Amino acid sequence: MLVYGHGVDAYAAALQSSMSNLNTVWVINGDRMMPELTSEFVSIASSADLDAGIWAALLAGTLQKDKPSDSLSAVAKRRINPRIVQNVVDSVVKVSKNLTIIEKGQLRSVKKSGKNWQVELTDRTNYKVRAIVDASSDAYLCQLAYGSLDSIRVRTDISGDYFQSPPYEGLSRTGVAVGESDGRGFTLPLAALVPADDSNLFLTQRGPVVRSLLSGTADDVPLLMHVGQAVGAAAAYTAFYKITSDKLDVRNVQGELLQYGSRLLPLVDVPVEDPHFSAIQRVCATGMLLGRVEASGRLYFDADTAVTAGEIKPVLNQLFSRSQIWFVNHADVDTLTLANLFSYIKFVGQRGDELEGQVQKYWKRRFHFEGEYDEQQLATRRHVAVLLDAYCKPFDVKLGMDGVVQR
Repeated sequence: MLVYGHGVDAYAAALQSSMSNLNTVWVINGDRMMPELTSEFVSIASSADLDAGIWAALLAGTLQKDKPSDSLSAVAKRRINPRIVQNVVDSVVKVSKNLTIIEKGQLRSVKKSGKNWQVELTDRTNYKVRAIVDASSDAYLCQLAYGSLDSIRVRTDISGDYFQSPPYEGLSRTGVAVGESDGRGFTLPLAALVPADDSNLFLTQRGPVVRSLLSGTADDVPLLMHVGQAVGAAAAYTAFYKITSDKLDVRNVQGELLQYGSRLLPLVDVPVEDPHFSAIQRVCATGMLLGRVEASGRLYFDADTAVTAGEIKPVLNQLFSRSQIWFVNHADVDTLTLANLFSYIKFVGQRGDELEGQVQKYWKRRFHFEGEYDEQQLATRRHVAVLLDAYCKPFDVKLGMDGVVQR
């Protein structure tokens, strides 16, 4: 795989590809790597409590911390020192496997050759790759490949209405990069970031929806980092499995991103350091338990509030055929207790009576729940998300690019 560009999105795409075990060539088409962060001191106010993945790891690194957290990100973003960023990036790149960096690289030609791309630099160096990410600000690589920018198309165009609706179902189930617009949280669906054809030529900042969201200021950095990582994961997937971009598996791409700390949904009250972060992100990506959207547009999970059968029934019935039978047989259940949840898991997940004993045994050690185990207590959103994720795995049910369940 080859990444072309010098900005933060190029860095995130190249690093994600290398972490996904792809031989990755990063052609830096400028004098400086990531000038947005390595040229001068900057302060970033955007995406509060939404920093994640490679971006959050970089922020933690500037404070000499190994593990990211929302609080560290908030502190680091107040005043980002360019020299420290460069030192962190240099150290990360130095230990990255499968990553080859070409500094001040210039393109000579980009041509499709069968199922591969043939990329030639001005020094006559040639690369034959399965996938390309054009992370340049002018989409120069894309222009060389197609002759113009008129060929830039994505699988699904996103209208402005998308950002005014709460991200409950549909395309938001396929979310891979979070951000905010006018204070309102959103997630960009995978289909808005992948090519409409089977070319395996991906774009970051020049993709239609991303371009419409950029302000030209340092506040663009978090979104560009998240988009770069998402596109890097998608492109790496096509190259690793030798498939075309029209055959991407949404859940596999999302799972790869979660493995490296990305957010799928903009839940501002579930920090990246929360032990249940991944489980909650996975379950919410099915359309369940998304809590509430404040007037400001920020999305809250409300982990400690109770759960009613009615609010999870529609999605669970879509995911599991046996689910409908359970809800018919338990029509009198309103607010769920743990006992109700165990009953559902045993019926749908085909678990035996040993389930309660397992949960009690691992209540604090594995599941990291607070308080004492009691089957008659009300099941919170946290309980439901973590236990459904562990025993029913709703996230594993196949999902199309359009967000429609495929079971």
